[in-house]
Amino acid sequence: MSSFSEIISPVLGRNLIFVHGKGGVGKTALSHAIALRLSEKGKRTLWTTFEDPTRPAGEIVKKSECLTELNCDFTQSFEEYASMKIGSPALTRIFLQNKLMRYMSKAAPGIHELVLLGKIWFERNHYDHIVIDMPSTGYGIAMFQSTENFVKLFHGGPLHKDAEAMIETFKNPKITAHLIVALPEEMPLRESLELSDHLKNLFPKNPAWFFANRLFPSPSLDNVNIAKTVNIAETPQDWPTPIATSTEEYARKRYLLENHNLRLWRDAEINFGELGYAHISGDLSSQASAEKLIQNLASQIRTKAYL
Repeated sequence: MSSFSEIISPVLGRNLIFVHGKGGVGKTALSHAIALRLSEKGKRTLWTTFEDPTRPAGEIVKKSECLTELNCDFTQSFEEYASMKIGSPALTRIFLQNKLMRYMSKAAPGIHELVLLGKIWFERNHYDHIVIDMPSTGYGIAMFQSTENFVKLFHGGPLHKDAEAMIETFKNPKITAHLIVALPEEMPLRESLELSDHLKNLFPKNPAWFFANRLFPSPSLDNVNIAKTVNIAETPQDWPTPIATSTEEYARKRYLLENHNLRLWRDAEINFGELGYAHISGDLSSQASAEKLIQNLASQIRTKAYL
């Protein structure tokens, strides 16, 4: 397995960083932490999410001198794109007010996803790095597939040309990084392998990078490995029961189970980085707790990364 720095450092060097994974694995926190780390190095960084219902549509917030956050919205992005292509404000208003155009902008296959990704693709010229908090696995892949399908279905015109250029950018390993995050649990790990296959089909020359998030620490008791004090088989299948009868046994079993689950990546010969479990006290849904979690992850990246 490669060291954390050997994996995260190349990722941090890319202009576009897409953070993928199953819902609940920590995509938002990790992508936020990566953006924070890059901004700390003086890099002009944009952290982006797509149509987050908990934020105002199209909200853009300047968090620091080098860090900006965007809740990318289809309607605003489409209007910006139309204005840029048409050039004339008066003609743009006529175009956007046309009922047929408004219908087509929402009904044309792939247009919604194309416009959202197009916004990111265009903004890459204004920032050193853009870190994208992708939707959960299924919709995240559908966004790229829809853009590729648009290229195949519609030939000619500025949208077709831009869509082709976008796909080429996302395929380019010198510009774009695709980062897959999973928890050390069987379902997220298996889903991450399926996600990797989809990304490989879309971007065969730009393989994804892998990170296991929220790993439970290796248990110890007074600097003595608990394996010596708690007699537990290394393989979960050999346990008489998964139920722990003490704190020490719980810690040992959880560590062993996570390590056993990660065999799914090791058997697939995947090099992956590891992010430790971050204990955050208080209401996890609060803004303060979320910021503490982001700071914790950014600290891990800061400590272990070359950049």
